[in-house]
Amino acid sequence: MNVYLDIDGVLLANEVHAAAGADEFLRTVIQKYPESTYWLTTHCWRGENRCIEILSPVLQAETVALLPKIKPTEWGDLKTDAINFGQQFLWFDDDLLPDEAKALEQRHVSDSYVPVDLQTQPGQLLELTRKFFS
Repeated sequence: MNVYLDIDGVLLANEVHAAAGADEFLRTVIQKYPESTYWLTTHCWRGENRCIEILSPVLQAETVALLPKIKPTEWGDLKTDAINFGQQFLWFDDDLLPDEAKALEQRHVSDSYVPVDLQTQPGQLLELTRKFFS
């Protein structure tokens, strides 16, 4: 199972605060899928990987120590360019573009996209941790 993670609106509630449960979510994902967890975020795009830099100030030290295990991805205009559709996957993101939704639909994997909405469900990461990784 590959796990793809966005940062803004998923792991970060805003520019200065981690989402509720972000540490537990990340530690659980990395523990369960240490070899197949990937960044799929604008903070890791076009050869630049700023994920650890962005998350370090807001996460617990033991979580930050695990972040190097998450692999970078390469993608262009659509995040779906980075997804390996030959493997089962979960993709946690807060903002799916219409063309990305179409790419998932065409491959019959729309259920692999896990929408995150911290505005209406601030504790959603804790629920997702239990639902997918317990």
